[in-house]
Amino acid sequence: MQKFNMGHVPPVAFGNGRMSNVPEIAARLGQGPVLVIADAVLADLGVTDQLAQVLGSKGKSFEVAATVSGEPKEALVNDLCEQARALDAAVIVGMGGGAAMDAAKLTAAIARSGQRAETFALAAQPLPGNAIPSIAIPTTAGTGSEVTRTSVISRADGSKIWFWGEELMFSQAVLDPQLTLSLPPHITAWTGIDAVAHALEGATSRTTSPAGQLYGLEALRILTDDLPKVVDDGSNLEARGRVLWASLVAGLALHNCNTHMGHNISHALGSIVRIHHGLATGLALEASLPWLTARPEGASNYAMASRAMAGEETADALPGRMSALMRACGIAPELPAECAGVSKTELAVEMKNDANIGMAQNSACPMTHEDIDELAGLMMQKGVAAAA
Repeated sequence: MQKFNMGHVPPVAFGNGRMSNVPEIAARLGQGPVLVIADAVLADLGVTDQLAQVLGSKGKSFEVAATVSGEPKEALVNDLCEQARALDAAVIVGMGGGAAMDAAKLTAAIARSGQRAETFALAAQPLPGNAIPSIAIPTTAGTGSEVTRTSVISRADGSKIWFWGEELMFSQAVLDPQLTLSLPPHITAWTGIDAVAHALEGATSRTTSPAGQLYGLEALRILTDDLPKVVDDGSNLEARGRVLWASLVAGLALHNCNTHMGHNISHALGSIVRIHHGLATGLALEASLPWLTARPEGASNYAMASRAMAGEETADALPGRMSALMRACGIAPELPAECAGVSKTELAVEMKNDANIGMAQNSACPMTHEDIDELAGLMMQKGVAAAA
């Protein structure tokens, strides 16, 4: 049996209404003020007010920074670090989708060091060892950021940069399915397909392991069954809960075995145009899976993934299962109109850069620069939908 490592899993509180436990959890983690870092839209929806009321009712001192809109930039993280230091925050709460949680976990990891975020990009310097304790409250079911040791933010020019290390792990995750009820169908679908990608890629990567397959295949089973249900009926709280749980489980597959071609393409495309990460990743997997599964490497793992998605247990059946799930979730096969000006050459350049190439090389088969050029072409062959 192969050698492998399993990363640790933070404590998880799951269930409807579990947001009410946050003051108690925060008190266990640190005595002092709480800084809540949240998606801006949650302030508009009144969700951050709900958390503020919970914290205030228990006498916790806090500030809310509902300033994350889209993928967080370096400058925003540096500002949040300054706010955390000025508050002398004892605990940081990340609330929202993957962007807010990535900003929160990076802020928690580096704020006390006094150094700027760019110092630690692409592991140029080890993360400091004096992180502020942190709590994740995901309000979307997709990224699994609550259980991963990675953070992705953007430079001023929009290019994506990575941070990784155990220091980025949240101290506690709180999963409350009720917080996902406000998600519209298309965001439910896009974020859910991101979880599918984490599960599928974690279970089929070059670095996959019994841990990656334990988590990845189980998440694929749940998501294949329940994600179309919550896209169709967002009020189905039972199915919402299963999808939220599956997102965390898929995050553990990512945490242990990392992603590959779908994320290589989607991160590259997201560095060129503004596109939802989950949508880009789903489309990228749909474009790349026929190419990947035609190669002998990893065939048995692709077959197991197909079986988990209610398909035949053969590698060549997997692309069809992925496409069927995308259509069941209302995701069209074309790229959105924002991608109209992107060329396959431009995409290939981004796929090969230092921030992205490692994901391509984690595919089960060897990956040359010429292969990446071909896959960039396959992605752009999907065509672009007409502007609305």
